Amino acid sequence: MVESKKENKEAIEQIRLYLARRLKKFDVPIDLIGTDFQKFVWGETMKIPYGETITYSELAKRIHNPKAYRAVGNALGANPLPIIVPCHRVIASDGSLGGYSGGIKIKEFLLGLEGAKSV
Repeated sequence: MVESKKENKEAIEQIRLYLARRLKKFDVPIDLIGTDFQKFVWGETMKIPYGETITYSELAKRIHNPKAYRAVGNALGANPLPIIVPCHRVIASDGSLGGYSGGIKIKEFLLGLEGAKSV
């Protein structure tokens, strides 16, 4: 239990630093709970660099399942650690933001914070 509190403190501090634009990559230990497909999508999502965006379609291609862009969107919608698993960096093919579990305004804020350019 003590380790859990320490890890939570560390994660909170890293999120604070991220929001202050002083951290671009999280390195807190995480234990993602989901289906194998969700975990695969989340793992690929964590490879998207700070300040960059890709499309749902591109993410589907990266997981070697190019027709699975809707399933990718559903997996991102179930992301238990938004911000740390940066699903806000995935946008629609037409350049629109698509969805976000925290709401579009939050997604827009996070992309703006990172200075993200659309694809």
